[in-house]
Amino acid sequence: MNVSSTSPAKSPLYRCSRRAAIAFLAFATSLAPTFPPTTAAPQASTLVTLAKIREAWVRDLRAKQLEAILKFYASDAVFLQPTGERITGSTALRTLFQTIMATFDSSLTLHSQNLETSGDLAYDSGDFHEILTTIANGAKIATKGSYIIIFKRQPNGSWQIVQHVWTGTPPPGT
Repeated sequence: MNVSSTSPAKSPLYRCSRRAAIAFLAFATSLAPTFPPTTAAPQASTLVTLAKIREAWVRDLRAKQLEAILKFYASDAVFLQPTGERITGSTALRTLFQTIMATFDSSLTLHSQNLETSGDLAYDSGDFHEILTTIANGAKIATKGSYIIIFKRQPNGSWQIVQHVWTGTPPPGT
């Protein structure tokens, strides 16, 4: 068996391969700026869509549009209340929102701090301020806290809430 005494660094083949690799990298690097990122426009439009969903959710809650609110949630969505209670699924969410809407008038305001996407998941995180007016006696309750909403893109391309977390002090009776 013959073993070459020439080291790989001094081999003519190695020098040629190394030059070809450097030339390829230089060429690829020079082309990179000419191709704009392909995800910027779709992500921007997705963020606009999600912000519109958030705004519509608040509007529908204030207007007590139960059916409209429920359409924002996936059938197996989870709502985590400030008490730590986990409310899961369409039926439980319907009961939750029916109770809230029958008990209070809301002037909820959300202040989004982060709205980001990654593939078929997205989240919106921020702070809220709400004045709840008790329907029975007109008493006003001011609450504030934080929220996070996790969205999932559905097979039809729409976005639905799959997890919704609310922090802060829960109003009495909820």
